[in-house]
Amino acid sequence: MYESKETSIRGIVVTILLIILVICILIWIFPTKKDIKGISGANNEPLLSEIFGRNLRVLQNAGRAYYYSARLPKNVGDSTTATLGELIEDKMLLELKDKDGKVCDNNASYVQLTKTADGDYELKSYLSCGSEADYILERLSCDRFKNGCKDITKKDEPKKEEPKESEKESEKESEKEKSTIVSYYRYLYECPNKTSNYSDWSDWSTTYISSTSKREVETKVEYDRKYVKVGTKEEPRTTYETVESYDTVYEEKTYVNTIPSGATNCVTVPRSNYTLYKCQVATQKKTTTQEPKTTYVTVDVYDWQYTPVTYYRYRTLVSSTNYSTTWSTKSNNTSLINRGCTIIKSEKVTK
Repeated sequence: MYESKETSIRGIVVTILLIILVICILIWIFPTKKDIKGISGANNEPLLSEIFGRNLRVLQNAGRAYYYSARLPKNVGDSTTATLGELIEDKMLLELKDKDGKVCDNNASYVQLTKTADGDYELKSYLSCGSEADYILERLSCDRFKNGCKDITKKDEPKKEEPKESEKESEKESEKEKSTIVSYYRYLYECPNKTSNYSDWSDWSTTYISSTSKREVETKVEYDRKYVKVGTKEEPRTTYETVESYDTVYEEKTYVNTIPSGATNCVTVPRSNYTLYKCQVATQKKTTTQEPKTTYVTVDVYDWQYTPVTYYRYRTLVSSTNYSTTWSTKSNNTSLINRGCTIIKSEKVTK
């Protein structure tokens, strides 16, 4: 049981040590952020002068052109280096001079190509000119090389048959002819061409949008028609109520022998065995009428209202970059480099 615990602890310690070892190896192989930013001091200042920066870009372009067809490092972490003097000797570029007109250090300055773990390559271009020194790093994928990162070895090359005597003589003559042939290098630059075009107009919206240097705005005004309350007024309302009235009506009535109370203007009409009276009797007659009654109520007043509404639409200026290529016989063609052009290919041309 104790042995099992000891074995487990030992395994954990070994695993941790292996992880630390792998991390140290990766840090040693791959550049850190400090390396990428260059060696311009603790403040990470930019290139010390425009001339130095242009010279460094020229060196970088020459490095790309040099490794385009050169043998590439085979294993991860392997590097190949070419000094500035070697590049000048191979006619890849001319001598570089600093801002004081002094020639840059041909031995200390170099380009170095290193194979990375992902199968690509990292190009380091280091330039030393007097008191100024700096470098830049660039990741190059396999499509930036002539053979696409394929390893060409002598085993892959077809075996040549020994030429015959007649063929040897013709080869000697052709070699003489070749010695009189003039050849030179030419470089293919890839140049960015920036264009700016306006996008399509947006939909109309009531949201306010302001114009800028990269945004064009159009407006239009339309009137919104609404039936809204504009006030109040007193409006009459007529109702009818029932009114009762009474009128006195006199009627003539006939009575026998006696005169009732309330009878007036009685006239006696004698009879043989009784007395007949004709009298005026007052009665109340009820009359019902519908009389109008007016009251006033407050009502809302509505009317059509037209409100101006501003609509906005915009379009933006969109910048895009297309790339074109052009050949030059100079590896440090400053007019092309200042336009942002970079060398993507070089080839030897024979006149």
